[in-house]
Amino acid sequence: MQSASANDSTTIVYQKKRFSAATCKSCGAKMYPKSLLKPHLNRHQRRQRWFMTELSKLQDTFSRMRDIA
Repeated sequence: MQSASANDSTTIVYQKKRFSAATCKSCGAKMYPKSLLKPHLNRHQRRQRWFMTELSKLQDTFSRMRDIA
């Protein structure tokens, strides 16, 4: 049975010690120290930009294929 603090979204329990954590709104990851949240969010943004770039490339390719056919 877990205690109520184990379910707390702002606490990380490690070796019977509690650490104040930051929670990512995108994926729900908890991290300590809180200063790691900003680089984590930057990775989300970079991944999203990469995905949109790749999607744009695919859309351009399919558009060209449609024009040829």
